Amino acid sequence: MSRTTPSDRLAKLLDAAAGAFVEHGFQRTQMDDIAERLGVSKGTVYRAVDSKEALFAAVIEWGDEPDHVPSTGLSGSADLAAVASDVAAQLAAAVATLELVTIVATRRRLRTPGVFGDEIERITAELHRLMRSRRTAVMVLDRCAGEIPELAAVWFGEGRYAMVDLWADYLDLRSRLVTTEVDRAILARTIVETVTTWAVKMPWDRAPRPYPADTAEACAAMIRNLVIGAPR
Repeated sequence: MSRTTPSDRLAKLLDAAAGAFVEHGFQRTQMDDIAERLGVSKGTVYRAVDSKEALFAAVIEWGDEPDHVPSTGLSGSADLAAVASDVAAQLAAAVATLELVTIVATRRRLRTPGVFGDEIERITAELHRLMRSRRTAVMVLDRCAGEIPELAAVWFGEGRYAMVDLWADYLDLRSRLVTTEVDRAILARTIVETVTTWAVKMPWDRAPRPYPADTAEACAAMIRNLVIGAPR
């Protein structure tokens, strides 16, 4: 049973665990690695959380919002199937958010590439901000989901590929305004990967460059240029 741990220590623990999972993957990460990052003993980590599996689940759930960790601490289920269900619900909600933006947008009759470009930028910026708000969970999942079968189907199927399929369907609906000759499926995957890089992976750079704190607008402009070309 986990003991009560101050909230500031829980936030540091989640941050250290996320870093270890990203660096080593799930299977190779040991509690010793996390303890070393924190500068404490492994026993101290186990006083805050019951197992590596429970800590992994906590990183996915609260890594981006450590202030929301419940007063009971990080104790929870070590059943990774349950973790998969929770992540599935979160990803489904994320995709539903983007889908709603897309459905509303596609009801509008667009007659010029310029107006279509504005729409592309709005949708891209929304996706960027959504993914950036969950950047810890997304980064850890990208690194570790392939090692955990019950998570792989959730992340790559219901998460990543659901967004790719949504973009592909959207581009098909606007096909007459898409100027690039790139296959729609490839274009859709490129959009999702580009947004993921800017919203999620860049904040994890070990030697980050001084890019603007909010890269949503720059990323959206790049996607616009990719789909319809640069403004003239």
